[in-house]
Amino acid sequence: MKGTRKRKAYGTLSPDGNISIDYEALLKEDDIGFIAARIAGASYSAFDYFKKDALDRFLDYVYSKVSSGHYYIINAAFPCKRMNDEELETKIIELINEHLHFDIVLKLLKFFTRNLYDSDSNLYIANLIYSKDIIQSLYDTYNLLKNDIFITNVHTRTLNVKNIQQLSPFSDNELSSPLDAVARLKYILQFLALKNKIEDIYTLKDIMLSA
Repeated sequence: MKGTRKRKAYGTLSPDGNISIDYEALLKEDDIGFIAARIAGASYSAFDYFKKDALDRFLDYVYSKVSSGHYYIINAAFPCKRMNDEELETKIIELINEHLHFDIVLKLLKFFTRNLYDSDSNLYIANLIYSKDIIQSLYDTYNLLKNDIFITNVHTRTLNVKNIQQLSPFSDNELSSPLDAVARLKYILQFLALKNKIEDIYTLKDIMLSA
């Protein structure tokens, strides 16, 4: 078609068959639908469940941008950060919540449950979320894992967490405690409740770990 601009590839094929994307360059595109399709398409081209795909690497890119930004404190209990590039942040927020929300939700759960040692930094990504579909999934996962806490067999108890973390069922059980994962998700859900109107999904009473 006349006037149609030829798109750049924005990625290379690695020896293992996965596509490596130049997110810095791709996110300069004006067509946000094209950006979303490029990231999601590259993610679905990956074949190894236990290796990072394009969506995982996109979240890593987003995290690197926001973690190097400035502090943004809406409540003293929830230290957070914002990107220095407001235009880029706005585009990423739209991508996550409007274009990639169904594709990226499992990657967000993986990111949050794998972050074992710095729960505050989960808020850097959580602050970008407003999609009720994503928030609903976070809450549903919280409830799923909360039930796992009371399973006595340690291998059975950790299986759901390992599945969400995309770890082998034979990996170290200590890295996949449902109690630890629930505590991290509760922290995120408390933060999301503070900045979003989500009473139709859950209230703070709903995410209490004890009566």
